Amino acid sequence: MPSEKITILHYNDVYNVDQGRAARFVTAIKQHGEESPLILFSGDALSPSMLSTLTMGAQMVPVLNAIGTHCAVFGNHDFDFGLEVLSERVAETNFPWLMSNVIDNETGRALGDGKVTHAIDWKSKRIGLIGLVEKEWLDTLATINVDEVTFIDYIEAGRKLGAQLKQEGCDLVIALTHMRMPNDIKLAENCEEIDIILGGHDHIY
Repeated sequence: MPSEKITILHYNDVYNVDQGRAARFVTAIKQHGEESPLILFSGDALSPSMLSTLTMGAQMVPVLNAIGTHCAVFGNHDFDFGLEVLSERVAETNFPWLMSNVIDNETGRALGDGKVTHAIDWKSKRIGLIGLVEKEWLDTLATINVDEVTFIDYIEAGRKLGAQLKQEGCDLVIALTHMRMPNDIKLAENCEEIDIILGGHDHIY
């Protein structure tokens, strides 16, 4: 019996779009509804934009939810209004956010209280998800100092967590990343435990 086809729709860096385009984007996503797509997001929605300076990113929450997002990784701009506001926005979304390789030194948990891993049963497969960022990502955080967090090398984290998810029964491991393409390529070349890399930060679509 042939394997069941899985459709994955991925998007990233959607914080500043022209008027009306969010609605058109949601409509385009919905056109794939019969395929029951797995919808994944690689970060940067809450900021920066002129509107977000007034709403602190709240205007994007209904859009992210309407898209039908199933899982996301934090982008650097999602922290622009601080951890307290980010926590409010995360609570308003109806999907989990990942942060697999940056630890908040104060809490000992993943930065932004993100999930380290997430697994989802999709059609006939169990899919494991991790969210990775590059070290340079830390320098772009507007409200968090580098000495307030502990960075784990993304290749080290990818290998460890990818293997863990496979041991837990995942058929496929997907890394949602928010880092430059050269680092995505480096991750692909050095981490066989990850099957698919879906990146953000570079504005390439």
